[in-house]
Amino acid sequence: MARKQTFLAAVWSESWKESYARLSAERQASCDEAAIALIKQISSPGLRVKPIHPEKYYLEARINSGDRIVFRLEKGTVFFVDIVHHDDISRYGKRPRSPER
Repeated sequence: MARKQTFLAAVWSESWKESYARLSAERQASCDEAAIALIKQISSPGLRVKPIHPEKYYLEARINSGDRIVFRLEKGTVFFVDIVHHDDISRYGKRPRSPER
């Protein structure tokens, strides 16, 4: 009998959608593969999922040699935050500030 596949729920931010739209068709296809692997919880050494330092609030997944997916995992949902070049990943190294009341 086939193993039942468990999928995470997925939410895409506006930043993600804007970054995705700027990618070439080839880079979008690579991004799609990486995002589906995250949603399906498929372990792949090519993704190289790891926390973004120093606060480890966000995680990064490798799309290709230059692009990274910035995301969070919380309560069975993957929140896709942005797509950035690996040189820009440090801007996600800190937790976002809470809005002041």
